[in-house]
Amino acid sequence: MLVFTLIMTGICGCVSQEKIPPPQSIPGPSIIDLEDIAASSSGIVLTDSTGRDVTVPRNISHVLCFGPGCMRYLAYLKATDMASGADAIERDTQSLLPLTYLIADPGIRTLPPFEKEPGIEDPALIAELSQKPDLIIRMGDNHHIAADELQRITGIPVLVLHEGDLGYGRSTMNYALRVMGVVLGKSERADEVIRFFDKVTDNLQTRTWTIPDFQLKSAYLGGYSGPEPQGLFATTSVYIPFNLVKVKKIGEEYANQNALTGQYFIPKEALSRMAPDAVFIDMTTWARKENAISDLEKSEILEGIPAVRNGEVYGLLPTALYGEEHESDLINAYVIGKALYPEKFTDVDPRIMADYIHAFLYGEPLYEELNRGMGGMVLSRIPLFT
Repeated sequence: MLVFTLIMTGICGCVSQEKIPPPQSIPGPSIIDLEDIAASSSGIVLTDSTGRDVTVPRNISHVLCFGPGCMRYLAYLKATDMASGADAIERDTQSLLPLTYLIADPGIRTLPPFEKEPGIEDPALIAELSQKPDLIIRMGDNHHIAADELQRITGIPVLVLHEGDLGYGRSTMNYALRVMGVVLGKSERADEVIRFFDKVTDNLQTRTWTIPDFQLKSAYLGGYSGPEPQGLFATTSVYIPFNLVKVKKIGEEYANQNALTGQYFIPKEALSRMAPDAVFIDMTTWARKENAISDLEKSEILEGIPAVRNGEVYGLLPTALYGEEHESDLINAYVIGKALYPEKFTDVDPRIMADYIHAFLYGEPLYEELNRGMGGMVLSRIPLFT
């Protein structure tokens, strides 16, 4: 506990209060409280993220969580014991995606299925669940069966929420956490999680916000992956950790120039021409025989870029395997900040910070186990040509 106490002190006191702007109110809708929610004889009425009014029963004992980020939010709220089932990605014991919440709670993988095929709920399987859910929570509204139709067939209320993120989707994220907190009886924990994210992002941003634009370092993310591992040239137009510290974002710049959004593949010639000061690699790539590291070592056109020439290549945690892993966004941001602006992060060891963040969200440090599964190079400099 001593390590976490010290890190906590660092977050709260690494910059004098005179230099920190006063904390803003938590982004998003007003704090949801039971007194503010319409009540009926059968439960409470909530407006979900799609504008539907849903009557949710009181005193829920079990819930069916479906879609990217939903089970992660249950884990944040310390409520996975309320889950009636798990979807195909979470039950997959073959690929064993390094999803942090599944490493923290491997019992999720043994929960019963409720899909007839990945991504498609089966009302018949839902009806057969041994722990009948009182509520179905869907993350996102792009599903095979419409929410109202699923509710009609199963007789179970269906609440649709959107995951959000630590960037422009912050209010959406907070709303989802607060609504889940209310319906599951975890409002206090939901507010703790939101304030924790606020505190850590404030700490990150106050370290770099005074850096003038002409002193910003440039950075590229390679190997950006969803469930399938990718090579060096897979990147993304928006990478949350880059937005949590001030950097010149190669991937975003190229995407804006070429009207690209989401994950895309940058030509190696463009990457060479843009010459990033540092390259960061999503270590999901380690599962590939020809991975992002070998791509970088074998590419003659990239030999002269500053990142390779100066050995500024670092391994990061995956952030988008199944939804957005907010904890990994925060941890990666500390790695990026320390690599690019070491004088601003002298008191930070990203590996200790990872354990601190995981311990708060999941109750235990998880860095070592995550690192073992990804080549032993997560959150550290990657030696090239060895």
